[in-house]
Amino acid sequence: MFKAKLQTSYHNLTQSEKMIADYIVNHLDQIKTITSHQLAILTNTGQSTIIRFSQKLGYNSFREFLADISLVKLDESSDYDEITIDESTDHTNRKALSQYRDILDITINSNSNDTIDQIAKLIFKAKKVIIFGVGSSNLFGEYLANQLIKLGITCLTSQSSHTIFSHIDQADPNESLLFLISESGETFDVIKAAEIAKNNQISIIVMTRNTKNTLYNYADHLLKTVAFASKTRLNVTTMRCSQLFLIDILYLNVLKLDYQRFDKIIERSEVLADKL
Repeated sequence: MFKAKLQTSYHNLTQSEKMIADYIVNHLDQIKTITSHQLAILTNTGQSTIIRFSQKLGYNSFREFLADISLVKLDESSDYDEITIDESTDHTNRKALSQYRDILDITINSNSNDTIDQIAKLIFKAKKVIIFGVGSSNLFGEYLANQLIKLGITCLTSQSSHTIFSHIDQADPNESLLFLISESGETFDVIKAAEIAKNNQISIIVMTRNTKNTLYNYADHLLKTVAFASKTRLNVTTMRCSQLFLIDILYLNVLKLDYQRFDKIIERSEVLADKL
């Protein structure tokens, strides 16, 4: 899993941290029994930088970091190479499959069960859920809204930022919830929506990438998505996989909170759809 974690975080590393990453990749056989102090000397960095580097990759300790590295096989071929136009269909498919598996694994490990439970309960109790994202994130917002509406939960979403700003400004903070989706966490309109909600004391759920960004500062509850950095569009695909997975597990955990009632609502909705 070390290679997958590094691939998802490499583009957000500092120059010193990239030096550490490159050194580790090129000296895997020497790293497995090294101390953080020794690695700092070999990479001309500080021990604190080594610790921060391992934490940025999602490890709780340097020991956990080394344990994961020890599982990497030295002759292991990389499944994270760029897709090329001359490779076989099988090779392309297996690269994508490998990335999907690792992305889902990292996603679930980046979002605790307690976090999922807390957000599911907030959605369950909310009288109104306002959902907002820009561009492709808006598509996931619509998907989340459609899933929750099936359960009879009132949701508002729109591609128009002005419409969303008005809904947030008029919302009752005791009954409403804002769900923001932004891969970068730096989208201007999404940050503006967060500012309005914060001023109105509305609880904010943020779904964004697993490296700190501006939206982190506004989130009352945070869902972290991950994607591989690549020169092709494959990273977009894997990011979508992470977002879709989080939305689906949220839906399932909300559904479980009152399954009998929700099941009846879904059944009535299906009967109505058949009539139409």
